[in-house]
Amino acid sequence: MRRDFALRVGSVTASILAFGVVGAALAQDGEPPPRDPTSPASRAPVVAAPERSAEDVARRARQVARVGDVRITVGDVEDAVNEQSPFVRVRYRDPAELEELVRGMVRFELLSRAAARAGLGDDPEVRRAAKTNAVQQLIRRDFDERNTVDAVPRADVQAYYDAHPEEFNTPEMRRAAHIRVASREEALRLLPQARAADTRAFRELAREHSTDPETRLRGGDLRYFDREGRPRNQRDPRVDEGLAAAAFALSEAGETAAEVVAVGDEWSIVRLTSVRPAEVRTYEQAEPTIRLRMWRQSRQGGIEGFVTRLRREAGLENIDYDLLRRITLDEPAREDEDGPPRLPQLDGMDPHGEELGDEDLASPH
Repeated sequence: MRRDFALRVGSVTASILAFGVVGAALAQDGEPPPRDPTSPASRAPVVAAPERSAEDVARRARQVARVGDVRITVGDVEDAVNEQSPFVRVRYRDPAELEELVRGMVRFELLSRAAARAGLGDDPEVRRAAKTNAVQQLIRRDFDERNTVDAVPRADVQAYYDAHPEEFNTPEMRRAAHIRVASREEALRLLPQARAADTRAFRELAREHSTDPETRLRGGDLRYFDREGRPRNQRDPRVDEGLAAAAFALSEAGETAAEVVAVGDEWSIVRLTSVRPAEVRTYEQAEPTIRLRMWRQSRQGGIEGFVTRLRREAGLENIDYDLLRRITLDEPAREDEDGPPRLPQLDGMDPHGEELGDEDLASPH
């Protein structure tokens, strides 16, 4: 019975483990390790193919190679090429590259058969990888391909842009450093030395003399803030309004205020260290980011709803988390040993099934 080349997940996964055993030997011969033309990572979103003529179906069914009961057809090779990015696809106009692709597919099948004979299909790691691969295929088919980024309505994107102007209009931000001391007399005594100091020397003065525990160890750095002293990073504390006003009164980075600034009962010497101009992002500039964010939220909501339905259909009872207290953990590995095991990661999620951030999730295009 003919097995489809593209859908044998167990065989694929078993052969992946085999690659680790024999890949080095292949590389020593100057030959690249076998590539997996069925790898989901290399697949572009599937688009419904037009109806094929009988002649085209017959053309694609012609056998290029056979490994045991597995037939590699013209259609298999064609699909493996077309699933590549356009940049990579161009190389296969060269007949030699197509021949190399077929050789790789044959090597892949040979290794898959060797892995099966070795009994690796029953290995727990192989089964876990096969499950992960199947779940990735399910998520891609039922969520990524049915509801694409481009399907997010423009009106929804525009509405989000209009409702969140603070996300796309950043005021001018300034970065400054200060040296805070207990009295105005001490501040005036240090002022000439601070104004004459270069950046490094000013930091040293702050470390030596400043009484501000928040900034002293980092050379008095106040980081970025706006005219009202609101920090750019919300984890940072608000900057005193007097310090913010003094920083915004200066003209160039590296300039130190000529007057000392009262901060409560103490006094500060203020230096401007950087200026970040105001930034206004137009709708056209912000649209891709908003669209991707809204798509991700919709996708994650769809997945969560799907999992909730599966839990209900499976009659899943409450999980007894109290039993986790009885788990015994191994001692941490030494520095010369491998790190902790990594959980399988699904597309667009971290290993625990949570949605990845913008910096972790690439656009699905």
